Amino acid sequence: MSIIIATLLLTAADPCSGSTTRDVEQCLAVNLARADAVLNRYYTAAVARLTRDQELTALAKLRTSEREWIAYRDTECDAVYENWKGGTIRGAVSLSCRTALTKARTMAIWQNWLTYADTTPPILPKPQGER
Repeated sequence: MSIIIATLLLTAADPCSGSTTRDVEQCLAVNLARADAVLNRYYTAAVARLTRDQELTALAKLRTSEREWIAYRDTECDAVYENWKGGTIRGAVSLSCRTALTKARTMAIWQNWLTYADTTPPILPKPQGER
């Protein structure tokens, strides 16, 4: 598959272009690393909040859900890779999958753990580029 078609198939959230598949994949890997760093920041803040508030049962469940989410993300995106295994796009779509799911997880953590039902400001700002 051509690099132009591969680029068109990638999400707008990952605007990577390049003259080779490797260039695109390197850019997408950087995007994933950034998204993962943001997720880690938000997850750490959620853990700190639950620890501070002594919400130990909720904290244990959050930790369990994070481990299970990682397993889901990896399995889902491995399946996407497998679906595209016949083309050079496989790495790009797999990286885009991981980035999209990571950003969605960050938003879920923000909504569920870092915001309040009243007018109290959120612990961290709404993640950028999310709905």
